[in-house]
Amino acid sequence: MTAIQTLPAAGRMPPRREETHDRRSWLRRVPPVHSPLSFGALREAIVDAVHDDARPRLAKNLCRMYDADEALLADSGTHALQLAISLALRLTRAPNVVALPAYCCFDAATAAVGAGARIMLYDVDPDTMAPEMASFERAMSSGAGVAVVAPLYGMPVDWPALEASAARYGTMLIEDAAQGFGASLNEKPLGAHGRLSVLSFGRGKGWTGGRGGALLARGCVLDMLGHAHDFEPDSSPALGGLLRAAVQWAAGRPSLYALPASIPWLHLGETRYHDPLPIREMPRVAAGLLERSYPLALREADVRRRTASSYLRDFMAPELAKFARRVKFMRPATGAAPGYLRLPIRLSHGLCGLPDPGRATWLGAARGYPSTLGELRAVRRRLHTIHGADRWPGAETLVGEVVTLPTHSYVEREDRKELTGLVRHYHS
Repeated sequence: MTAIQTLPAAGRMPPRREETHDRRSWLRRVPPVHSPLSFGALREAIVDAVHDDARPRLAKNLCRMYDADEALLADSGTHALQLAISLALRLTRAPNVVALPAYCCFDAATAAVGAGARIMLYDVDPDTMAPEMASFERAMSSGAGVAVVAPLYGMPVDWPALEASAARYGTMLIEDAAQGFGASLNEKPLGAHGRLSVLSFGRGKGWTGGRGGALLARGCVLDMLGHAHDFEPDSSPALGGLLRAAVQWAAGRPSLYALPASIPWLHLGETRYHDPLPIREMPRVAAGLLERSYPLALREADVRRRTASSYLRDFMAPELAKFARRVKFMRPATGAAPGYLRLPIRLSHGLCGLPDPGRATWLGAARGYPSTLGELRAVRRRLHTIHGADRWPGAETLVGEVVTLPTHSYVEREDRKELTGLVRHYHS
């Protein structure tokens, strides 16, 4: 039986700590996100990569876990989403237009560009980060035969309501559950709701093999991908993949994270647009690591939920009623159990409104996405505009206000208390 079946600016030195924290290393920097690996998992994955190909077994297990008929493993979640968009456009036989949320990870734009689609954007509700229904329906009624819905930071959206709305326009929804590990809606995990769903196993997604992604399909439709299904085999050596994962495991620790975070060209913690690359298959070593790290990821998901609950309990204390009215918290959908990959909150001046933004960054706080997708040059070149609907006020609000707090197991009680104190005193 396999492991999975057991189911502030780069380069800046840290701000001065308060005297109560002098006992802790001044170089300690908390990463914004963390996906667990272990030395044992890395060691065992070496043996797996040499003697065993875990990919067929992983695909079968993903189908079981997410109630899917088929699973296609790719080298990244971005490429899995690109394949999903290509397949959805073939299934709907609609105009070559895909609707994307105006506020989301830039990789969604990379996937749409890689699929050769024209892009339409819909607005996002700043209180829930779910699609803003009037804008969402306007995009579908204006010709978007495919729409990508991305629950951000592990915050589920009301999928049944979105699906019912899409059905009225004949639009196919793609569930981009890249950030959804550990979250569920109506007791079904994110990634188990759409006819097409996408998972990501990158280093910051909660469950990692160092890299990788999966397209999950219901209805046995993957053959319709045709030659797009025959992507290039992975060319990287197994040892290189293991070394990359090992570096991620080691450098992601708070005691070491300050070093890579200080190197500008690594762009750690930054959201950047990347041009599409050729799609490759998931490396064998990534599949083996995913199997070995699954129990760790389950435990980590439980830690994230508990840490997020602790933040919210601290923020909602009766003596802080006035504060709770000034800081906005995201409303989960009915029946949702958030996974809290990070805890998103809204502050009127964003990260800059905190009394010490640099210190908050060293404690793992981060701003949200730095712009709407509509500001990306690659998107503007393919943008299918709707008359009078080329602004996305909800998304623009989120760009200016979202701050995320770390929830992972490297966040110590002292970190959480200090971050909570900084947020309580932000300049409103």
